[in-house]
Formats: sequence, C-alpha cells, structure tokens
Amino acid sequence: MTAPTTATTSPQTERVSTDAPPHKASSPSDPPTLASLRPGQKARIVAVDAERGTQLAQRLTDLGFIPGRTVEVLRRAPLGDPFLFQVADYEISMRKADVRIVKIEEIER
Repeated sequence: MTAPTTATTSPQTERVSTDAPPHKASSPSDPPTLASLRPGQKARIVAVDAERGTQLAQRLTDLGFIPGRTVEVLRRAPLGDPFLFQVADYEISMRKADVRIVKIEEIER
C-alpha cells in the first residue's frame, strides 16, 4: 500500500499595473513625442497614439491634448518627471510615461 501523494503548488502573485504602457524604442522615422521636449519649448500636437493605450489616449484628448493644439513645457521636476504643460488656457502636470504617446512637431522659438 502506498501513501497518497498531494501536489503542493505555491500561489503565484499576479501584478496588475495601471501605469501607461511601456515605452517602445523609437526609430528615426518616428515623430518626436511630448516626453522629448525641454522647458520653454513649444510644439504642435500631431497625433495621440491610441494603439499604445486607448484609455490613456482618451484621457489625454479629454484633457485637451488634441491634434493641432499648441503645447508648451513650462517646467520639469528635478528628476525629469512629471512635466508641467501649458495647454490651451490652463496648466496641467503629466507623467513622462503618459505623454510618450503624444506625437508632436516642434515649433521654432
């Protein structure tokens, strides 16, 4: 007679993140994003990349980050994150990971 065996499994922890999608490597043909700007620079929004997060893209457009609109970087936190932007007639603070999906064309100063 053999003793019954029991399989023991360890519970696995699943990490759920609400952060923006990870940054994908950009190629030279990719347009720059808001995350590439420095304080004092202005840009015109070309597109919001919904393929990298539809909820985030919708949130950004709801906040005024829409194609054709001019955006200026007012400040960056000491470690580079978050940014403070002038969008339309208001200021808004956004994380670098979030604004990586906003494609821009720089405006000459």
